Amino acid sequence: MAQTFKDRLTILMKGNRPYSWSKKVGIEKGLFQYYWQKGKIPTYENLLKIQRYSGCSLDWLLTGRMVAFDKIEELPMVTEKNPGYGKRNLRLADAMEKLRNVYSKKTDKDIEVVEYLLDAILAKKG
Repeated sequence: MAQTFKDRLTILMKGNRPYSWSKKVGIEKGLFQYYWQKGKIPTYENLLKIQRYSGCSLDWLLTGRMVAFDKIEELPMVTEKNPGYGKRNLRLADAMEKLRNVYSKKTDKDIEVVEYLLDAILAKKG
């Protein structure tokens, strides 16, 4: 069992270098250095970035505890009768990742087009 938060990060990195992995996850190098070198627990937002990138559970990430598959149904959970909210969150996360990619990898012209479209969408709703 991974005893420390750093141990669990090491497992998630799968041999990648810490700071290049943190860049892929979307956490600033300075912040990640604080987590990595001092063993500190990230903010909720950064825990979610790690969880989304790696697919691990937040419980495991924070505590190292894992739930046996046959015990999952016994956990107290909030369930949705119509799981639209969860789907919406997944769509939002996907859209945000695409937007981050545009801003990090595209030309100024591409970014201008995206910003124009966002302005147009927001003007429609306002």
